[in-house]
Amino acid sequence: MHRSISRLPSLASRHVLGTALMCAALALQACGSGGGSNLASPDNPGASAAADGGSAAQESVVKALSSFEPLDQSETSLKAVAKWVGTGYGATLSPKDIRAHYNMPASLNGTGQTIAIVNAPGSGDIASDLNAFSAYYGLPQCNTANPCFRKLDLSKGAAVSATNDWAVEIALDVEWAHAVAPAANIVLVVAASSSMTDMFNAVRTAATLPGVTAVSMSWGALEYSAETTARFDGLFASYPSVIFFAASGDSGNNGSNQNYPAASPYVTAVGGTSIRNLSLTSSTSETAWALGGGGASIYETMPRYQVSYLSGTKILSLNRGRRAIPDVAYNADNATSPFGVVSKGRWYAVGGTSAGAPQWAAITALMGQYLQAKGVSLSSLLQGNGGFNSLIYQAKLQQANSLSFFDVTTGSDNTGRGVCALCNAGPGYDDVTGLGVPNVGNFLGYF
Repeated sequence: MHRSISRLPSLASRHVLGTALMCAALALQACGSGGGSNLASPDNPGASAAADGGSAAQESVVKALSSFEPLDQSETSLKAVAKWVGTGYGATLSPKDIRAHYNMPASLNGTGQTIAIVNAPGSGDIASDLNAFSAYYGLPQCNTANPCFRKLDLSKGAAVSATNDWAVEIALDVEWAHAVAPAANIVLVVAASSSMTDMFNAVRTAATLPGVTAVSMSWGALEYSAETTARFDGLFASYPSVIFFAASGDSGNNGSNQNYPAASPYVTAVGGTSIRNLSLTSSTSETAWALGGGGASIYETMPRYQVSYLSGTKILSLNRGRRAIPDVAYNADNATSPFGVVSKGRWYAVGGTSAGAPQWAAITALMGQYLQAKGVSLSSLLQGNGGFNSLIYQAKLQQANSLSFFDVTTGSDNTGRGVCALCNAGPGYDDVTGLGVPNVGNFLGYF
């Protein structure tokens, strides 16, 4: 159930956050943290429809399974906050925490880059919430004088159902993309509805925005046979100069619950980790998040960039010639290291792989700015090297001692289901945290 929000607390007063969930299940849905007990958006069943080319595909309706609580002063929440590691609002992670943790150069802020974020409709005023979040952390305000945010609403202001309201997901994606790349232009593309057709129409709209660097998709569906067709994989392949990120899901790995579009070889899949301490220097800094999505794709063949990287390893044979998911990882744990967001004027604690997709998109905005200063076109680099995924696997393979990524070697996403050969993090690539979490400064130094 959704806790009602009746008034706006002071953003300067100290409150303590509860847990938050932006999670992935059967149909297209928002991806976010596991745990928590309140469902902000209960199941909204989908309907069947035909895909392009005559193939049958489920026309799922997106549902945001958002379990969270607003910041309230209570004994229970005070106990919960004691284990969080951040220096931000209510002990959540702050932008300063995350930029330092992942070694993001202070000189880079995303200037000249555009990030597109695709979501289903949500209530509230995201522009106002973004500026409240920014004011608390001293980030640039997005306004007429500094038009760093705009919303492209393909739903044309359609009423938002209380059972399928993406307000908190939108806040997470927009606010934390801005936190990582505060000078980048952010365009929120709101789909006409949460149907699969409308969501992918929104993706196409996002990909055709002038000068767009990356498109973030914090949602997914269980894989389906039509995903390899021109309607889906073909859409991503049609934009070789755009980087697509997708959350890998938040229900662990049971062997058959991989998500699309994260499974697409033309998309960079983002898995989940837990930050244990803010110093990214030892094997105890991060561990695999227990609910992060990962594993071998059901329908996608392993792409060449993974075959080359995994050649001669046990992981290659365990994936049985299928696309391995995810490619990279990022903090996702709401229980240990949540992100604070402002939605409808109130703070929430949020986690999940949906947090990583927009922040990785923002990292590529930093990359675009970095390359531009060197006289290098990111678009040309992508097209000349077979896309972003090829670039990151090359960087991991060729850079001494994998300096572009911090290798997450502990933890599992099997969530107690039993024996699972691809559910444990370990040295090198694994189907839990991919290549690892970013060491942005070192990663950029590769180019």
